[in-house]
Amino acid sequence: MKSYPALLLIVFLFLLAGSPAQAGQRPSVVFLSPDDSRFWQMVSGFMTAVAGDLDMDLEVQVDRASHRFSYLRMAERVLRREQKPDYLVFMCKEHVTEAMLRMADEAGVKAFTFNTDVPEAARAAIGTPRTALKGWIGHLAPDNLAAGRALATLLGQRAGQMGLGPGPSLPMVALSGTLDSSAAKDRNRGLLAAAVQQRTRLLQLLYADWSRELAREKTAVLLKRYPDLVTLWSASDGMALGALEAARSAGRKPGEDLLVGGVDWEPEALEKIREGELLASFGRHFMGGGLVLLLLHDYHLGWDFADLSPDYVFSYQLEPATRENVDQVQRIMAPENWKTVDFRRFSRTRGESSSTPVSRVDDLMNAFSRALVAHPAGS
Repeated sequence: MKSYPALLLIVFLFLLAGSPAQAGQRPSVVFLSPDDSRFWQMVSGFMTAVAGDLDMDLEVQVDRASHRFSYLRMAERVLRREQKPDYLVFMCKEHVTEAMLRMADEAGVKAFTFNTDVPEAARAAIGTPRTALKGWIGHLAPDNLAAGRALATLLGQRAGQMGLGPGPSLPMVALSGTLDSSAAKDRNRGLLAAAVQQRTRLLQLLYADWSRELAREKTAVLLKRYPDLVTLWSASDGMALGALEAARSAGRKPGEDLLVGGVDWEPEALEKIREGELLASFGRHFMGGGLVLLLLHDYHLGWDFADLSPDYVFSYQLEPATRENVDQVQRIMAPENWKTVDFRRFSRTRGESSSTPVSRVDDLMNAFSRALVAHPAGS
């Protein structure tokens, strides 16, 4: 008969082996980047900084073809490996999200989706995380609808303050991304809601496929078609920058007789804000991948995130960069600053977060921003 202390030791070892913390194992994560654009390079770079602090093995795979089916094939290759990762992180795309989630679930790899909303067809088929597919453990996305509405509202308010507009309403045109982008759809919905609520007259909404060159070409036509135009809403900074080029070529003075705003916090856009040509850019979603890694790190160590959202679906607000706060935003965006912050401090398993209650992912995003602003670039 085994002794009582020996029996206790066996029970302890059994519990330890079955713990969700997977003691002694570094969590391995593969992130599928949908393209090699400046924005997704920022996402990957920030994730790399966070993963290093959290002792996570991060592999970034880039879909240079930038097509939903090449994205699907990239996931297939990862999930067919003999040595599979613990977690697969990827952006939702129309027509392939459900298939990618099902493949991961069948392969025994936990999946976390982020950055854009889950497509309607996928939601209808598999619901929310941990319902039909137990291996799909969470989803995180910015509130793109609120961002689209806030950008339109800001453009209208500033145009009114400057006395722009020939009549009782402010003429606006809008440049959106692609027809199959959920981010573009949500930002458009926010724009349309704001246009109804204020004295904005939306003259036309065009799709420029997230392309700076195409946005420049279409804006040149719009400026000829609507000579009284005073505000231009753009679903991305890249398209907004193309619109600025077209406006200057047409003899307009961006920031004076034409107000332009975008989304993404692109570095060049921030410089145009500083110079006064671009009114605003909504962003901080480049940190979304890093936030996903923080949630996965804590989950891996036994700290589930159900208390932050009962359906495991998380949303956070995008914030505006303007001339008033562009210095702070550029600190947040500076890769050299990412190295100065130890992201372990935000983990619920240790550090300062234990004394700072977190009830929503916006709190974590705000904490990231405050820490990065507190470290001026080069300090």
